Amino acid sequence: MKRTRLMLVLLAFVTAFSFGSLASAQDNTLVIGWEQEPPLLNPRSDLAFAVLMQPFYARGLWDWDLERNIFPVMAAEIPTLDNGRVTTLENGNTQVTISLREGLLWSDGEAITVDDCLFWHEILMDPTKGTIQRTSYPEVVESLEKVDDLTMVVTYNRPWPDFQSQAVPVCSYPEHVLGPSLEADGTIDNAPYFSGQGVVGYGPYVLSEWVVGDSMTFDVNPTWDGAAPGFNRVVLRFITETAQMQNAMQAGEIDVAFNWSDDQVAAYSAIEGTEVFSTPGVFGDAVWMNLGNGGNPALADINVRRAIIHATDRAAMAEALVGPGIEVPRSWYPEQFWPAESDLPLVEYNVDGARELLTAAGWIDDNGDETDENTEDTPTPRIAQDVAGVADGTPLILRFFTTTRQVRIDYQLLIQGYLNEVGISTQLLPVPATILFAGFLERGILTTGDFDMAIFALSSNPLSPFADAPTWFGCDNIPSAEDPNGNNGWGVCSPEFDALDLEVGSTLDPAERLAKAQEAQEALFGQQFWHGLYLRPTWYAINTARVTVDDNVRNVGTLSGNYFNQIELWQPAG
Repeated sequence: MKRTRLMLVLLAFVTAFSFGSLASAQDNTLVIGWEQEPPLLNPRSDLAFAVLMQPFYARGLWDWDLERNIFPVMAAEIPTLDNGRVTTLENGNTQVTISLREGLLWSDGEAITVDDCLFWHEILMDPTKGTIQRTSYPEVVESLEKVDDLTMVVTYNRPWPDFQSQAVPVCSYPEHVLGPSLEADGTIDNAPYFSGQGVVGYGPYVLSEWVVGDSMTFDVNPTWDGAAPGFNRVVLRFITETAQMQNAMQAGEIDVAFNWSDDQVAAYSAIEGTEVFSTPGVFGDAVWMNLGNGGNPALADINVRRAIIHATDRAAMAEALVGPGIEVPRSWYPEQFWPAESDLPLVEYNVDGARELLTAAGWIDDNGDETDENTEDTPTPRIAQDVAGVADGTPLILRFFTTTRQVRIDYQLLIQGYLNEVGISTQLLPVPATILFAGFLERGILTTGDFDMAIFALSSNPLSPFADAPTWFGCDNIPSAEDPNGNNGWGVCSPEFDALDLEVGSTLDPAERLAKAQEAQEALFGQQFWHGLYLRPTWYAINTARVTVDDNVRNVGTLSGNYFNQIELWQPAG
């Protein structure tokens, strides 16, 4: 009898311990340091860190791994020429048949069908129905037609070699959630969904809490039909300061820090129990100049824009602020698409050349010949606009913005010093990324053109030489109250570039396509509004006591928005 009781007690203890261990395992939480808090969810916010959230809760038809291999997600298979799902019509235009997988469910249990894709197609085709980034979709898509609940056909109005990567139908947003807002307001702009209320999606997690200024919490999606997530909760902790992110990693307050710059490798590597690695990046920091969207009128003159870059030693800055051997990029495009160096020469450091260009543009030294009465030093020259051979006293002062990322602020300070040497004054204005990159309706600095110069990174596409000109550089895509969807906040306009890039978009022969893309790059280079500072890989620091750092973790995608596109495969350590 005593033995039986002992066995029962022991069994109860073992059972309780087992359930306790299971509960502990199920309560695994992954905490990721998140550099920027978006004001709204994507696509109402096109902030990179809003896009990076989507793999948690809003997957698409397909995606790419680190090696640029495509794999299906919502789609039953990838459409290709070989499987007959991509055809060329008699008029030469491209037509693609796409099927959804059977049994897909939104996180609230509703079925996902082609009607959801058609709903978003309607929004993409009509700019009055939402202030969102549309890329080239409305310009190149002729129609999207439903075959049945799981099959649709997209017809392009031209040959379209990028049918897998650009102007692809979007099925990531539920019609039954967003439809009522569209019906009530005629637009989705004010839908509660984008403020984090009642978010329904298709992904391994679902947004359960958004504490503004602090964090976002994602819990496992009960209807997810993919691999069971290793972590049942993911918390994105908003940490906007570089030093604070490192401190949080050091203190064990976060498990992952990512997207930090090369100059921080040593500091993260020194944190005990932290594995550091990098993947090829798609971002390169650059100086952007507002030449046609309300910036300082001086910047409309290409001589002034060239003078600014001649006055700055970009190679020396990269060496000092980022690290030895850091390359200054010649083009916004990915390096594999660059033309020969002779066709795209770097604007070299040349102070005398800068001064000559400024003089040619009508800016002369206003006070450089004077001597300070209290010292023997000659003050820094100040240039002023030359009117009939006489400086009119109006100095060249530029509003110079960037984010609060420390390396960018350091660049600002050095550039300010360089420009002082040629008489150009700058007001340094580091602001939160959410203000710099906000949309036109939210009065973002870039979209409203309320800047003269800025340092930031705009991702390029390593999958295609097509730059999607209307989106970022098109003459007709400068944001305004009449067209708040525009993304060309710097106001560049090169009809030659626009025409060439659109040709690239519909050219099928790879060699001919690359040649046209390189010609387009030369036309864009000729505008002298973008000047690279440094190319950066994407760095990660991961707490190995919390996360098993294996190939599933390192395979973090190759585009600007899919770093966590297989987050469900990440496993807790041990």
